[in-house]
Amino acid sequence: MQSLSQGGADAALLQLLQQAIGFHTSGDLPRAERIYREVLAQDPVHPIALHYLGIFLHQNGQHDEGVQSIRLSCALQPDNAAWHNDLGNVLFALREFEEASEAYQASLDADPHDHVVWNNLGSSQLQHNDTEGAIASFKQAVALSPEFGPALIHLGNIYDAAGDKMTSSHYQCRAFVLPPLEGKSKEMLGISFYFLGRLQEAADVYRDWMEDEPGNPIAAHMYAACSQIEVPGRASDSYIEKHFDRYAETFNANLVGSLGYRGPQLMAQGLDIIAAAGKQYDVLDLGCGTGLCAPIVAAYARSLTGVDLSGKMLDQARARGGYDRLIKQEITEFMVTQPQAFDLVLAADTLIYFGSLDKVFHAVATSLRSAGHFMFTVEAVAEDAGQVAGFQLHPSGRYRHGADHVARCLADAGLSLVSMTDVTLREEIRQPVKGMLVVAQKA
Repeated sequence: MQSLSQGGADAALLQLLQQAIGFHTSGDLPRAERIYREVLAQDPVHPIALHYLGIFLHQNGQHDEGVQSIRLSCALQPDNAAWHNDLGNVLFALREFEEASEAYQASLDADPHDHVVWNNLGSSQLQHNDTEGAIASFKQAVALSPEFGPALIHLGNIYDAAGDKMTSSHYQCRAFVLPPLEGKSKEMLGISFYFLGRLQEAADVYRDWMEDEPGNPIAAHMYAACSQIEVPGRASDSYIEKHFDRYAETFNANLVGSLGYRGPQLMAQGLDIIAAAGKQYDVLDLGCGTGLCAPIVAAYARSLTGVDLSGKMLDQARARGGYDRLIKQEITEFMVTQPQAFDLVLAADTLIYFGSLDKVFHAVATSLRSAGHFMFTVEAVAEDAGQVAGFQLHPSGRYRHGADHVARCLADAGLSLVSMTDVTLREEIRQPVKGMLVVAQKA
């Protein structure tokens, strides 16, 4: 409770009030009330006695009298920020939210540096539908105390309700990684640290997860991605299968709805380059996932085959329809068993799980008929990424490629480059993910 040094009372009254507050905090309310009233009998406008008697009365169910007493104490000591905050808390408990906001603002007028009071103000503003005011108050709380969880959670919830998933995730992640970390999902901790750009902490979490679950392919892959230690040449089959099986049911909503995924539209752009629609091609959709490309390619396909490692993603594609065959198999293994079977091979956001593209491009060349086309997207490696092999495993867990590497691997596989266009593939962490749409043809 508030220090008595601000009361301005003589030593005897201060000593009595100190005893009363001790009784009050220990739960001996009758003795506390008796002393408060004794002091007020001697000095009817003693601010400390008025204040704490008001709190007692509120706690005792005598709300109107309690609020009146606290208001008077605040009027007597208008610069006492803590007392205005107490008044705000009592009014908030009574659901008098606009009046509570006024009390919290008075507290902040006296001391604008208390992040807890800013959070209290935001909470009351939220209750009387002043959302913009609440956002400003919660942001001020976070500016004063960047690791203040309640304000971070409030902001995350507000932006989530407004449909701004990226901003919401920023605040939710900041709140989620606050100590204690024990008992929290290591996967979600790793994702949150990555989202916040704290890659070393993400790598530490994934390393701990690997130690807890030595055979977990997601933990191993993401540790390599964030630490850049023992980076694999491509994502393992077990990683891809487990990762996409888990997200099959929510994949479309998250990828298309939240991240602005443009894979199917880019495939349509590539189709415009090579031909007019006419159901003239036997088409292979590599890493077909939930079948988002089926409607795009339908007007060009005499037959449509989809291949994916995730059985649950294939279930979604089967329910969507449009495929003549759906095969659960690793894509390079499938293609080498299908010599000259297809006129068109497409791969929307599939090659981002391969490092070097040599092997997969040779498999594509095997499966294509003469003059057949191959169109695909890759994420573009940043110029300052420090890669030397033409590709890099990004901390997101996906590989990024350089244009020179793509062109060389196409040429080595006997595929002629038709076009290579810089594009935006999707958004991540509120930033566009840059990539390339590539169209090639078998010589």
